[in-house]
Amino acid sequence: MTDLSLNSTAQKQQLRAALLAQRNAEDAGARAAADARIKTHLESLPLFQEAQSVFCYLSMGSEVDTRSLIESLLARGKTVCLPRCQGNGIMLAHAVYSLDHLETGALGIPAPAESCPVLEPGALDLIIVPCVACDSFGYRIGYGGGYYDRYLAAAKGDTGAAAKQPVTVALCRESNRQAALPVESHDLPVDVIVTDAEIIQPRPKKL
Repeated sequence: MTDLSLNSTAQKQQLRAALLAQRNAEDAGARAAADARIKTHLESLPLFQEAQSVFCYLSMGSEVDTRSLIESLLARGKTVCLPRCQGNGIMLAHAVYSLDHLETGALGIPAPAESCPVLEPGALDLIIVPCVACDSFGYRIGYGGGYYDRYLAAAKGDTGAAAKQPVTVALCRESNRQAALPVESHDLPVDVIVTDAEIIQPRPKKL
């Protein structure tokens, strides 16, 4: 675990750039080995095994790999959703049945076709969230578009007695985990962090 955190939330963009550069510079073989351990840890969790509907990001570049994870979920007969961005920070969870029939999305990232079924947050059991880095309190640095911030706020916003809230999990290599990250008012911590070293139940942070 490294500590590149900055005191001012106004420096979040600078921190993101530094963390991305650090992640991109890591050895590809070391990243792949760490990702395999992350997948093993995630698959050992009862919340993963019991989840029937999973919203997962499709990994790109130096992100923690999710492609083999998605293939495994599909092979288990789970309902798997991938994000399709609509612009203006809006993202929907579209169900997919294969990674072979994706199209180029709004941000140049492979995405489900618009015709694929959409699952509302309340229909999801598990959301696997991307991050550039995260800390032990469950806060993450994303990519700055706000898509997941808005989606997670909607997913966690319904507190009615009958409301079902999906469990949120961030995948983060131990080399990218930070002691603490700057937190803004709209930031929501994830419920679980899975690294190549351990599974973390974040402790509350006094803001």
